Amino acid sequence: MSEIPDPWDVPGILQAVRLTDDPALASELSVRLPLPSEPRTISVGDLLAPRRAFWRRVHGPAPVPLDRELQLVRGRAWHRWLGDAIASEGRLEVRFRRGGLSGRIDLLSEVPVEIKTGAAPPEGRAPEDWPEQVEQLAIYCAVAGSRVGRLAHLALSDDRPPAISVGELEFRDLEGVSAEVLARERTLRSALDGGRPDRLARCHWFSLGCEFRAAGVCDCRGDEGGERTSIVEHLSRRTPRPEIASRWAGALGPTAGPADRSLGHFRDLLYPRRAYFDRAAGRPAIAPPMRPVSGPGDAYDRAVGALEHGTIGEVHRLSVRREGPEEDVLAWRGSPCLVRSSRVRYRLTADDVQGRFPQYLLDLGFRCAVTGTERATLVVAYDPPLPGELPLQVFRVELTGGTGVFASAWRSRRATFDRALTEAAPGSLPGCPGWMTASCPYRDVCGCPGEPGRSQR
Repeated sequence: MSEIPDPWDVPGILQAVRLTDDPALASELSVRLPLPSEPRTISVGDLLAPRRAFWRRVHGPAPVPLDRELQLVRGRAWHRWLGDAIASEGRLEVRFRRGGLSGRIDLLSEVPVEIKTGAAPPEGRAPEDWPEQVEQLAIYCAVAGSRVGRLAHLALSDDRPPAISVGELEFRDLEGVSAEVLARERTLRSALDGGRPDRLARCHWFSLGCEFRAAGVCDCRGDEGGERTSIVEHLSRRTPRPEIASRWAGALGPTAGPADRSLGHFRDLLYPRRAYFDRAAGRPAIAPPMRPVSGPGDAYDRAVGALEHGTIGEVHRLSVRREGPEEDVLAWRGSPCLVRSSRVRYRLTADDVQGRFPQYLLDLGFRCAVTGTERATLVVAYDPPLPGELPLQVFRVELTGGTGVFASAWRSRRATFDRALTEAAPGSLPGCPGWMTASCPYRDVCGCPGEPGRSQR
């Protein structure tokens, strides 16, 4: 079964799915769960710019000027494009949590690799001129237990293909790096607990376009003390690797740049009429999820934390085919993984998932289709936990006939969505389910027939 007559026939599509409850995996992940009382992790990026991290935690994200946001969007697109081109060399965007520290390694091959995009650096500058980049790579090396890492730079230009440079860095004392990381983490947490950034290191971004200063949020003056101990002092060797840079440039090929993807999220084809009105209202096709930046995590955050507490490399990003959306496909142990929280008050069966939450399986099937995989994992975290049961449940998902059914449905739905956008015809798109109605900002104009109902993440 590789074709379906109706791409919107969800029960028909899900006939190609086999769902199996796996209590052994649920037990394994439950042991890793962070405690509900544990505060949110400190990211590696927070430790590189602790004052910015402080103000972000205290006041939330600051507005970014449009020109700066466009630069960031362009940089992210090229970053992803290069990652997809070299995906065969390792695992992309490997996520980890160690204690209270979290991070994401751009590429984990035989050594950790950090990739940066931006304008071309001035000729002849030493790596110490970019201490934060060196520090970031050093922390990743310490976490991965590798004395050697690679720092790559993708220099973007408006009139020529990007130039790639790769340097290999070796660090003499990973224990010293880890000790400095722990010290910085403690200092930042103390500042957050006390509500004052006084003991945090001088902000290197003070005069470099800091969005918090521009918004009048921070009270930094630029002359604060508290210089941090530099991790760069643990750098012992840097060796240019032009052969790697050449190989990566060849992998990119003579392309004009990253694909212009019309779809931002997988949910756009689960709820296309909502996606249509998002576009019509001018909302971006892709935007990071709005998550709290302080306080303890909820059931969803804790489930993701359980995944990331495993062996380095278990949680990563899968490369997506050009027709896929901008949204990252999270993988666990090599296959797409979807984490959801639920407020149901009983342990779910496979039939329950397929009947009550078919959107989970449809979403995973589409992720399999655009990554060329036939197996996936669904993690359901109960919020609050069920009495006498594990706090989460794991289902193994298998596409019994390969990816054909979901690939066919994906392409047909995308074509219908694109046509509706072009013709300004939202009525040609299926309405959203009733449980979305209550919180939908377009419910008075979209024409969906559903009534308010239950709400699930």
